[in-house]
Amino acid sequence: MRTEPRQARSLASVARILHAARTVLEHDGFQGLTTNRIAKEANVDIATLYQYFASKEAILYTLAEQWIESVHTLYARHAAALHEPTPMLESLRAIRRDFDAMPDTQWNWTHLAPVMPIVPVLAQLEAEHEARTARFWMAWLRRYGVEWEADRLEAFARMLYVQADSAMTLAGRLPPGQADWVRRWSRRQVVSLLRTCFPRSRRPQAARLSSPGESPSLSKRISARGRAVKSNPAPEKRQ
Repeated sequence: MRTEPRQARSLASVARILHAARTVLEHDGFQGLTTNRIAKEANVDIATLYQYFASKEAILYTLAEQWIESVHTLYARHAAALHEPTPMLESLRAIRRDFDAMPDTQWNWTHLAPVMPIVPVLAQLEAEHEARTARFWMAWLRRYGVEWEADRLEAFARMLYVQADSAMTLAGRLPPGQADWVRRWSRRQVVSLLRTCFPRSRRPQAARLSSPGESPSLSKRISARGRAVKSNPAPEKRQ
């Protein structure tokens, strides 16, 4: 931001510009987003817009930065609670619940996330966000007993983030029914990934993280079938 707003009038102008940018991005997409279009939507003259923002990319940067900082505020709150004796699954459910409750989450995934990779300054912000997110999940995994070396753990934490981020971005541009399936599959993939980190006795079960009404996870059904086969072996064929 070129000039940091301090007075109430300046703060109001910046808020209108940011809100207008969201409106234009939602209705016209990135290609239809211009500073003139934003200024008109915000009911401010173009000089006022340029007083605070050098370009439309700068406006998008501010929107993305606000979103990302709200995510890391959430991470910080959960990181501060890692010393508490919270069971692993309860902690994971609490993180998911807080993410779902964040304001504008769906809008950000639908309209802002797809722009991040194609605007260089946003791509850099996204890279920093990925690194910070990986550090949080590394600390979380260490807290619950994962003893991998740092390089392996960081690679895993980054993969965990990218998998979930990609799924949520995809869900943001799909019809509601398809988006629900993608979110369900993503949760199961995350749990499947986490299961590889822990000893068998401490592995999280996907079904325990499912929303009410969801069917049991595929892994749980397969495990149940396996137990049934072991307890009722098929009769041997006679020669």
